Amino acid sequence: MRIAALTDIHAASDPLQLALTAARREGFDAMLIMGDLLTYGVQPLETLELVQGAAARDGAILIKGNHDLLYQSSPMASAYRADLPDWLRESVDWTAAHIPAGSMSTFDWRESWSTGTLFAAHANPFAFGDWRYIRSAPEAEEAAETLAARGFLYGLFGHVHRQRRYDCAAATIFTLASLGQPRDDQDRTPKWAMIEIRGDFVNVETRDIDFDPEDQMHAIRATTLSATTQERLCRFFA
Repeated sequence: MRIAALTDIHAASDPLQLALTAARREGFDAMLIMGDLLTYGVQPLETLELVQGAAARDGAILIKGNHDLLYQSSPMASAYRADLPDWLRESVDWTAAHIPAGSMSTFDWRESWSTGTLFAAHANPFAFGDWRYIRSAPEAEEAAETLAARGFLYGLFGHVHRQRRYDCAAATIFTLASLGQPRDDQDRTPKWAMIEIRGDFVNVETRDIDFDPEDQMHAIRATTLSATTQERLCRFFA
């Protein structure tokens, strides 16, 4: 089984379109869009249209992330939004003003997805709404123990915007790079991933997107966002 996995798009529709085109050319049995469709980037409407197309054309499975929660009304969303710094809240408000009301509720969201020995979620294998990051070996070990207790050998997650593999005693943890907002200081290339499952064996291979970050920074600077917020958003690409 081959799974095309795209995560942390963050309203960057240009790399998303390139990734979808590449995945379709390569071929897959299932597509996972693993959350955080919006915020930070400034192409929210175009992003939603592409995701809607992927759901209709490719049967893409949508896993809800923390930023997806921000555009739906719920006590959990309100509490999460209240803790955001001012510049990030401005990005959320700007994004919400540029998409139709209720548009994020039209998707068939899932909190997680699994097949065989593989479990996938946006952030981690803990309860939905627990947005702890997996950024170190001890954090991966805790996640692996939770996976193993539920009968899984592999975990696939986004959220950290960095491609990593942790071979833990209980299970193997993969975190994926971001498609729309790279945060790995060693490699700012947007990426998606192809996951291949053979029996109980799972392998993850990254696929780079040939995309100039200057394009994204130019688009951010052309908005009505405050200079402070623009600077913070562009910093991820510089």
